[in-house]
This record gives sequence, structure tokens and C-alpha cells, in this order.
Amino acid sequence: MPVSDIKDEASVLVRRALDQHESTLIAYTAGILGGDTERARDVVQDALLRLYLTEPERVRDNLKSWLFTVCRNRAFDILRKDHRLDLGNEEVIEAATDHELDPAQSAGQQEIYEQVWRCVDRLRPNQREVVRLKFLHDCSYQEISGITGLSVGNVGFIMHHAIKKLRELLSHDMAEEHSTKHHS
Repeated sequence: MPVSDIKDEASVLVRRALDQHESTLIAYTAGILGGDTERARDVVQDALLRLYLTEPERVRDNLKSWLFTVCRNRAFDILRKDHRLDLGNEEVIEAATDHELDPAQSAGQQEIYEQVWRCVDRLRPNQREVVRLKFLHDCSYQEISGITGLSVGNVGFIMHHAIKKLRELLSHDMAEEHSTKHHS
């Protein structure tokens, strides 16, 4: 394939990446970087440049996983450099989800939604990451596997335990809420 054709396809891939994934990649990366959206934008720009320089056939079929993986690795490099590698420094769940909320949602639904994500914050780091990739960023188990380096089976196992733990945390919190309302 002539170089010009490869570059054309690279441009098409970059445009597709921008259209389909830019905002979720920035939100995901900002989550890792403790809410630093500016830095997250830089990471995503780097990833898009790398995409442009990569042979299209290496990324064409798994574009989303490839992009998330590149952003994840780059964000972790930044954290290591800053000596802040703590997978728990992600209080930016609201920032990452704001654009997906319907303003007409009832306050009650919104409260439950926020409670669920507060519980997600209390999960183990690997569980938290898998849950966020699945439910915030709409990644398949296959894509999560590619992004995290875990096997698909391992992703399923972690997800299963994360959901189980979330149920426990939620029912515990709701029971606690219920008892404080009725005893005050």
C-alpha cells in the first residue's frame, strides 16, 4: 500500500477517534489523573498523535481499546513521575458523567445514581477500574481486557465480585439511612 494511502487511512482513523471517543477518553484519563482535565486533554492529544503515526491495520479493528490503553498507560506514567500512583484519587466521577445525565431525571433517581457511584469509589482499585470502564465508558469485557492487560475471564471474575460488593455496600448504606431516618 502506498504511503499516501496509509496516511489517508490514518487521518480517517484519527477523525473517527476524535468523533467517537475524545470526550470519554478525556473523562477517563482525568479520572486517573485526579480530575486534571487539562493534563488529560494533553494525554488524549498524545494518544491521537500516536494513532496517526501507527500503522492503521494494527489499530483499525480495536481502535477504542487501543486508545483507552494508550491513555491509561500515559496517565499512569505521569502519576509515577509525580509519585502519586494511587488508583483511589478519582473523585471526578461527577465530571465524567455529567454530560450523560438527563436534566429531567427525578431527584430520587439522581440520589440513587450518586449513591451507587459513591459505593463504586469504595471498591478495590481493580474493581473500580473495571466497573468504570464497563458502565461509564461502555467498554466490552474484551476491550477492558485489552486496556488493563487482564484476561477476559479475569475481567468477568472481577466484575462479578465488584457487583456483589456494590450490592452489599448499597444495601448496608440504605439500611443505615433507613434506621437514622426513623430514629431521629
